Amino acid sequence: MKAKLLLLLSLLLGLSCSLLQKKLGAPMNLRCEYRTNPLGVSGDRPRLFWQINDFRRGARQTAYQIQVASTRERLERNEPDIWDTGKEESDQNVHIPYDGSLLESGRRYFWRVRTWDQEGAMSPFSKTAFFETALFFPNDWEEVKWIGKIEKREKPEQPTMGAWIWHPSNRQINRPIYFRRSFQLPLSPNKALLRITADNIFRVFLNGAELGRGTSYNRLYEFDVLAHLHTGSNSLAVEAINTAGDICGLIATLEITLADGSKQMLFTDRSWKCSDQAAGDWKIAPAQDRGWSACQEIESWGGGIWAKPGESAQPLRAILARKEFEIDRYFDQARVYVTGLGSYVLYINGKRVGDEWLAPGWTDYPNRIHYQTYDVTKLLKKGANAVAAIVGNAWWSGGMGGGSRRAYSEGPLRLLCKIKIEFPDGRTQSVVSDESWQVHDAPILFDNIYDGEVYDARLEQTGWNEPSFKSTDWEPAVIVPADRAVVCSQEGPPIRTSRELTPIAVTEPAPGVYIFDMGQNMAGVARLSVHGPAGQKVELSFAEVLNADGALYKDNYRSARAADTYILKGKGKEIWQPTFTYRGFRYVQVTGYPGKPGLDAITGCVFNSDAAETGSFSCSNELINRIQHNISWGLAGNLHSVPTDCPQRDERLGWMGDAQVIAPTACFNRDMADFFRKWMQDIADCQGADGAVRDVNPCLDRYSVAKPAWGDAVVIIPWVVYQYYGDRRIIEQNYRNMAAWVEYMKKHSKDDLYERDGYGDWVSLVASPKEPIAAAYYYRDVTLMSQMAKILGKEQDVAYYAELAQKIAAAFNKKYYRPADAWYEGKTQTANLLPLAFGLVPQQQIAAVVRNIVEDVRSRDTHLSTGFIGTSVILPMLSRYGYHDLAYQLAAQKTFPSWGYMVEKGATTIWELWNSDIEGPGMNSRNHFAFGAVGRWFYDYLAGLRVDVQHPGYKRAIIAPQPVGDLKWAQAKLNTLYGPLSCRWQQEANTFKMWLTLPANTTAEIHVPTKGQQEPTLLEDGRHL
Repeated sequence: MKAKLLLLLSLLLGLSCSLLQKKLGAPMNLRCEYRTNPLGVSGDRPRLFWQINDFRRGARQTAYQIQVASTRERLERNEPDIWDTGKEESDQNVHIPYDGSLLESGRRYFWRVRTWDQEGAMSPFSKTAFFETALFFPNDWEEVKWIGKIEKREKPEQPTMGAWIWHPSNRQINRPIYFRRSFQLPLSPNKALLRITADNIFRVFLNGAELGRGTSYNRLYEFDVLAHLHTGSNSLAVEAINTAGDICGLIATLEITLADGSKQMLFTDRSWKCSDQAAGDWKIAPAQDRGWSACQEIESWGGGIWAKPGESAQPLRAILARKEFEIDRYFDQARVYVTGLGSYVLYINGKRVGDEWLAPGWTDYPNRIHYQTYDVTKLLKKGANAVAAIVGNAWWSGGMGGGSRRAYSEGPLRLLCKIKIEFPDGRTQSVVSDESWQVHDAPILFDNIYDGEVYDARLEQTGWNEPSFKSTDWEPAVIVPADRAVVCSQEGPPIRTSRELTPIAVTEPAPGVYIFDMGQNMAGVARLSVHGPAGQKVELSFAEVLNADGALYKDNYRSARAADTYILKGKGKEIWQPTFTYRGFRYVQVTGYPGKPGLDAITGCVFNSDAAETGSFSCSNELINRIQHNISWGLAGNLHSVPTDCPQRDERLGWMGDAQVIAPTACFNRDMADFFRKWMQDIADCQGADGAVRDVNPCLDRYSVAKPAWGDAVVIIPWVVYQYYGDRRIIEQNYRNMAAWVEYMKKHSKDDLYERDGYGDWVSLVASPKEPIAAAYYYRDVTLMSQMAKILGKEQDVAYYAELAQKIAAAFNKKYYRPADAWYEGKTQTANLLPLAFGLVPQQQIAAVVRNIVEDVRSRDTHLSTGFIGTSVILPMLSRYGYHDLAYQLAAQKTFPSWGYMVEKGATTIWELWNSDIEGPGMNSRNHFAFGAVGRWFYDYLAGLRVDVQHPGYKRAIIAPQPVGDLKWAQAKLNTLYGPLSCRWQQEANTFKMWLTLPANTTAEIHVPTKGQQEPTLLEDGRHL
């Protein structure tokens, strides 16, 4: 029987619309710089976007007219005094740069647009939209001062410590090193305290007994060891392992007070012995340490690598700031421009301003601080007014990512604020932060991104953020010297609450210990609802998983305490959620709760950077749908001002490698253009004069050099944004930085190969050689630079990079390719996937290389062995080169290692490791989006929605679904800059159906899958094609 292929094409946004509208309507969904009616727009040429309101098939724009006016009334009178393009012949309706009169600082501009269609018909003008410019000039901040409160706190006495030590020759990641030191006690001990930490995991033993363990060098661990000591010979032993970096270290001090009052000290130093082999009862040091080496001293306590774990770790006390002022007459409008370090929440007349969390967001604070702009016209009134803020630590003054000291500053916490009020006669009034403000300690006793928040509601001051408050015990604000950083308007979407979750269950594993199951691994905070006596302490602690006994498992949070404490004020029902912290979790443990809590005692508040969800994917395979669910939640959990590696442990950093592999998947699922544009500025702010970029951005170490596949995000991310959004400006703005990174690699190459050591194919099951990975990414960057140079019309650069790429490819294949067996060095999946994906494999060798990859997958019973890097390309490469069935089998696999294995083990987000369910705590996040890179394959190959690089941003889409295996149907929907784009297909016995939706003013190249069909019949809406 002949197969029928029914192709249902639609250029409609919805059936109901098509029935109502048969002609060109007014343009809709007007945006400026990706945002609707934005405030604080930087730059003198903001870009304008709109969507064509035409649901007829083949609808396209042939011209447009943009009008911009200084007032809404002028625009409505058709008096565009700022800019009028006239009829501009163009089919572009996105990324249109403003090109009118010079824009003024802090002004609102009103705009509208109309279009002409393919028949020359003109649309009505759109509804009026607006954009408001940022403060452009330094004198816009005249008289505005950073203010704060000097904290009176004595620094705790610091312990005397030994030196950081390690094995003299073995510094391999994930390789245990064993340390021991014997010592004599002449008398019985009265006291004994061991202080110890390691980079980054250790177990410590005294006379064979395990004392405990540690999981982060940020913290100095203390153990009372008196019970394990005795007179005569004693032995202190440590097993330590570094799971996450190049530098390893152990440091300890044992302080013993003997019976006669004298003290005996034992420090880590060269007298300690170490080995990379644990033979026999290694915890007890023999008289002769044969086969054990003397330890190497890495640096002294307080040196430049580790500083002093625990020093200044106590965050600054949150503060309140306020000022009352009068407005003596009616006004037209009012704006507030405000920022704070670390983070702030602003109030006017008792009302919260804005709905952001953790403002102003995380930037490279030494170079750049964002401020936010709010329209506060409706919050102010004629007469008495009050502006107030609470300021906490957040990223700025917390011990972020490896430094137990405050990440950017020792304080004090500070606020910068300007209110501008405009009157009908053109005059203005400004209220600015200065010494006339008053400050006070906040009810927040402790706040830290990693560790959580402690809030004492008894210390609340009713009405503190309203007029007429009696601030008798408040003190004048102090002027804080201005940072050298540029204060600039918000870039990227702010962090907002995206949804709220109700627990699905609550258990009581021990009396008075209640554990709430949110049903989903999420990132955000828990809101508490409670009624009880004043002074009652309710503690909330968080975890991603539970132990077998139903208790929280927190070891994988490492040194992050991730706990909140609320002290009741005792006045009826109290509802509270923390302000300056967040974490990833599924389970919330509540202790100290007065009575037995119901499910409504806890609400999960999910928040993330407000990069809107713009894509969805589903299919007939429920396992694939669960994986897509996990990818979506993984993205939500790791977009917090920067793309983080994880949201729960003592990291939460903007790792470049993780971000570059997930970027295409992220762009399918969310509106990432503005988010990535902001992050690229963070990368640029941290880039060195030599072109070197950093592994994490915003950076915490300005002297490191990013590892291969990590640093390359500086080139890859702009390319991805260009592909998915057609954003040429991100290439223009970052071109110099990208070129500098490539030149850095070239300078440090030998024989045209950049072979820097690095992380390799991180967390792969089979290790791949690191040098070929470095060289392959060098080639990848150079080829992308050639393409981006062409986009910008830089013909000399096009030729330069093209020639360099040829040299790299020749050197790469000469050194690493083995023609005899068609393997690249290492013979691993990743070692061969990267040359294939990046275009390094000679054309005549592609089939053989692909066959080897396929045979390796099949030899592992249809399983992959890849890590972060190889996993991002394995399925696309198999599908591209004819093994789509095998790619699907990997995607739908349920046994270890696979995405399905995670689902089978109860995962609701993507794991960091393929075996997170059994791996140890040192580096084991249950919410890590890198392996979620598979999501791109769902859209590209199963649903068949792909970008066309020649016509980026879906101006021209490629629609090429590939049915496979037991799939009966698949669908994907995208809300592109042009409008909704979707493809759904359904496969029946002898019929294949496709439903397509294209936005107006776009086209598509459609591939109908007819493989294996003899004489297929192609129909559209019942008509033969």
